[in-house]
Amino acid sequence: MRPDDILRAAAAKVEAVRVVSSALNPLLWLTGIVAPLSLVLALWTIDVLLREVLMGLAILPVLVTIVAYFVLLIRDPDRLQSEEYRLRQRAMKMIYKRGDSSKILDAAREIPSLDKNAGAQDEGDIS
Repeated sequence: MRPDDILRAAAAKVEAVRVVSSALNPLLWLTGIVAPLSLVLALWTIDVLLREVLMGLAILPVLVTIVAYFVLLIRDPDRLQSEEYRLRQRAMKMIYKRGDSSKILDAAREIPSLDKNAGAQDEGDIS
């Protein structure tokens, strides 16, 4: 297999991954970028001190991500869920508070969307 084929296969796999936004996503991206690069550079360097620093740089984001996961798991587990889940949960809570339990099932099936112009007035509308 040629290197070009390997890169194309890896790119296809990356596109197939479904990214779910949660509170840990920035740390996961940081870990996914910094750790492998640091490990590769640590393998190529000759200086022992620089190698140890790079190994520490590879381990640090992994440890921080693990600690952040457990902190969020204990303090606010909903932040580990996807943004879509949290929006649906919030919509169902609002409907439940209003007392309209028949609409809860519809809110659970619908995909929430944010209307960016929800409060904006039409430019042609003069009040």
